[in-house]
Amino acid sequence: MLRFSPADRAKRLILGFALALPLALAACADPAVEQARLEAEDHKNCVELGFEPNTEAYGNCRLKMKEIRAKENANRSPNIGFGVGIGVSKGF
Repeated sequence: MLRFSPADRAKRLILGFALALPLALAACADPAVEQARLEAEDHKNCVELGFEPNTEAYGNCRLKMKEIRAKENANRSPNIGFGVGIGVSKGF
């Protein structure tokens, strides 16, 4: 059985806290900052592809970028569930 001195336990506690703090702070990232980053990235990509800002083609490019990101997010976090239900329908 391992036994640690009180000083060793204190060092381990401090080290654990120091390692956990950045992870906790990363989880609190501001959604507005992330949205601004994504919009800037989409703008850059569309301009690099040759689309002029404030044109219909540029707007379509930005929409396509959002669609691609939504599909990637859906693929990364599939919605898996189960349940029991009863459906009632008229007509068809």
